[in-house]
Amino acid sequence: MERKVSTKVLSSDNNFPEIYLRVIQVAEDHRGDKHFGIDYLSFARILKQYFWNANLQGGSTIEQQLVRTLTGRYEITIKRKLVEQLLAILISYRFSKLQIASSYLNHAYLGTNITGLSELAKKLKLDIKKDSLQLAVEYSVRLKYPEPSKVNKQWLLKYERRKVHVLNLLSKNTYLHTPIIEN
Repeated sequence: MERKVSTKVLSSDNNFPEIYLRVIQVAEDHRGDKHFGIDYLSFARILKQYFWNANLQGGSTIEQQLVRTLTGRYEITIKRKLVEQLLAILISYRFSKLQIASSYLNHAYLGTNITGLSELAKKLKLDIKKDSLQLAVEYSVRLKYPEPSKVNKQWLLKYERRKVHVLNLLSKNTYLHTPIIEN
């Protein structure tokens, strides 16, 4: 089956406040302004962990996460990862970081019956513009731990730990206030 990344999906005109991209970068891809789709340092760390400790870890860039979301391919294979990386490079040369992040904000799975920022905002009764920092943190937490249909203590514990971690990263991060580098 042939799969294509639709220009329509990536040229979304949602004017989300820039803070969303910043929070996602801090939480998910802190070297996002220094690469074009693949974070080679992170990839090297993952390979080292895998071959020395037989430990699988994350390390996908926002571009790679968007590709995985749009293609619906989640199997853990080298072939899928290489295709994902190639597509991530291609979209990073064709679209800006803001366009990629905007598309990811619209299409990421965040839990049962929650796809994208608008649905999360509606569920939490938050305004996308007025409550942007709070909503951006909630979004980034649910990227890692999507909300289950029945919230349980185990999920709440993971959720709270991740939220504290993201808030700590944000409090230490000065690049939240620097301009975004467009490609």
